[in-house]
Amino acid sequence: MQPMSSVLSVNRFLVLSDTHDDPFSMEWTLDFLQREKIDGVIHLGDYYNDADMLDRNGHLLIRVPGTWDTCYYPDPAVENRKLIRLGEWRIFLTHTPHTHYNDLASDINPESVITRGEADLFLYGHTHIAEIRRTNGMIFINPGHMTRDESRGCGMSCGLLEFDGDTLSAKVIRIRDNRVRLKGTFHKDPLKMPAGI
Repeated sequence: MQPMSSVLSVNRFLVLSDTHDDPFSMEWTLDFLQREKIDGVIHLGDYYNDADMLDRNGHLLIRVPGTWDTCYYPDPAVENRKLIRLGEWRIFLTHTPHTHYNDLASDINPESVITRGEADLFLYGHTHIAEIRRTNGMIFINPGHMTRDESRGCGMSCGLLEFDGDTLSAKVIRIRDNRVRLKGTFHKDPLKMPAGI
């Protein structure tokens, strides 16, 4: 397992994925960030460069590339997947929920993260279908997509994560009317040790 990156003490994250060079998505995001108190933004790829304007505007930004990010995904200097720590929360960031044929040999294997229980929270995109669920103690969240032209049956949406100690409140917000589409409140499971330790 690769080492975890630490994150500043933050409480609220906006989670985006699959912006696919749609200028409306970043305009909406900047407007949302002006209206709401958000401590940081997580962008889960496709396209990596879309989030540059957030960085230029001084927002705390954590991002991974998507499989359509042909300049970044094959670049070993850019982490395609990463484990970060927010307080006691271990958070896995990936574009795809499974291994992908474009993965590099050095990429963290998502299936291993799940099997070994290496994260409390598993954030992913790629499918364009929003989801909030808990399975075997791990919380899985897909914020959906931010692309007007590509819906796969689901409207544009993003995720909002609010951390309060060992409690996480998660929402998926529908962009067209800023209404909550999905939500869940979770308590962090105690750290589970792998078998044999």
